[in-house]
This record gives sequence, structure tokens and C-alpha cells, in this order.
Amino acid sequence: MRAVGQLMMYQNEPSFSGMDKCRTVMGLKLPTWQRPLVWTEEQNIRFLESLWLGLPVGTYSYNMVLDGGALDGLLIDGQQRLNAIQRYLEDAFPVFGHRWSEVTKVDQRLFKLTAFPSYCTQSSDEQYLRDYYNRMNFGGVAHTEEQRA
Repeated sequence: MRAVGQLMMYQNEPSFSGMDKCRTVMGLKLPTWQRPLVWTEEQNIRFLESLWLGLPVGTYSYNMVLDGGALDGLLIDGQQRLNAIQRYLEDAFPVFGHRWSEVTKVDQRLFKLTAFPSYCTQSSDEQYLRDYYNRMNFGGVAHTEEQRA
């Protein structure tokens, strides 16, 4: 099980070739076929609150083939989640009334230990990665407002 802190290790460290030619989030490359950012600030904040509360927040998936190619270090799923974390760490918004830079060092260390599961693929086949993305993002049916608890 990965933790938020493991993800943060690569935040400011371009680890993969071609990083200057593509969009990135938390040190991972975004494929051109991913949708743009769509979460509102409120959704970002709610996600971070859920992390702080230790609630299950879903997963993210990335590809590692260690060949230095275009598919190495690609974020397949989780762009909205990782962007929310990155923006929070950059002090873009407060969570529970505090920006990241205002959180005590002890609480920052605790946050970094928060579980945030991930899946790693190891594929050099872009069509496989596209299919993976589509399965992760187009298989369910959105709830309506009337279906809220």
C-alpha cells in the first residue's frame, strides 16, 4: 500500500524523459488523451478533507516500463486527485481552515503516512493503456442529486 508521502517524493523532481514537452502532475506525465482538469476548488478541498480524515479516496494508476520512452512515468488514472494534492501542497487553498504551509511539521508527517493506494502497469502498448483508462473512467453510472444519502 502506498502513502501520500511516497507520491510526494517525485513532486518537484522531473524523473522521466520528455517531461518538458507534456503536462505533468506530482512528477508524472499526463497522456495527451486524458481529459483536462474538471474538479472545482470545492471538490479539491473535499478530496483533501477525506484524505485527512483517513477515508477511502479511490486510487491512482501509473505506468512504469523503465525504458525512458514516452509511456514511462505516465499517469493513467487519478489526474484530478493528484492535481488536488499538488495544488494543496502549493498552498492554493486551505483545508479545514489551514493551508499546507500552516500545518505543523508533525501533522505534515502524519499526512504523508496517509494511505493512498495505487496500481502500477508495466506496458509498452499505448492501446492497452488507453483501454485501461477507458475502463477506469467510463464503466460506471453517475449518481443523481436525488440519490444522495
